[in-house]
Amino acid sequence: MPTRQSSSSTTSRPWRIIYVLADSTGNLPRHMLRALLTQFPADAFEVRVKPFLHDAERLRDVMDVIEAEPGIVLHALVSRAAKAAIEAFCTSSGLPCYDLTGGLVDFLAAASGLKPSEDPRALHNVDEVYRRRIEAIEFAMAHDDGLGLDTLHQADVVLAGVSRTSKTPTTIYLAQQGLKAGNVALAMPVEPPRQLLALPPKKVVGLVIDPSQLFEIRHRRRQEWHMGDSGYNDPQAIEAEIQWSRRLFARQGWAIIDVTNQAIEETAARIIQRLGLKPMGG
Repeated sequence: MPTRQSSSSTTSRPWRIIYVLADSTGNLPRHMLRALLTQFPADAFEVRVKPFLHDAERLRDVMDVIEAEPGIVLHALVSRAAKAAIEAFCTSSGLPCYDLTGGLVDFLAAASGLKPSEDPRALHNVDEVYRRRIEAIEFAMAHDDGLGLDTLHQADVVLAGVSRTSKTPTTIYLAQQGLKAGNVALAMPVEPPRQLLALPPKKVVGLVIDPSQLFEIRHRRRQEWHMGDSGYNDPQAIEAEIQWSRRLFARQGWAIIDVTNQAIEETAARIIQRLGLKPMGG
């Protein structure tokens, strides 16, 4: 079934509610939509995700909800019967409707000559890939902020940087992609742990950030935690810290990535590309 929208006009009224229908967790279509909505004004739409629509009864219940408060309908289900039911409902109700996944599945099937299974459980199988991701997350938790130094060498990648350079969230994001990642916080002029310095240079990434942005981050943190003034949030000390860390990274031959105004997803993607890592599905 090719990806399509219902025959009703999408411009007949300013639709602002978006229903996302899924037969699994709804994470995939939610992430797809989140990326697309960055091109629209903030808060332009109210997104309502309806997951785990495994059977006709649940699907009918959701249709009743949509009928009571209409909106745009996006769906990502593997069942052709469910897709057809949604399309028929939206057509009869005059609602804009779009299939997020059907067209791509059909394209891959036609190009490969393989038949899709239409099994929503396959997305979250407890298989080797799943176990790899859980193991990577456990590794990240055990090697956060300088913990587990004696087994740090088992990591696929280790992030190093001064305080508040997004080391921990980036580490967790990499772990969710099945990569064993750890991180070590640096503090001028304390010598970094010998276990970190002993790692192969191609396994370590140094994170840096614009000093003015780091000052703002630390300033907010100081206010939230009711901390007194110190070198932690002193502009000159922060500038010196960043320069010190850059010199260390250069001396060690580590890749350097600037995280200024950069989302952790982008930072992780750059790390993967620079080090030639192999995430799950990559």
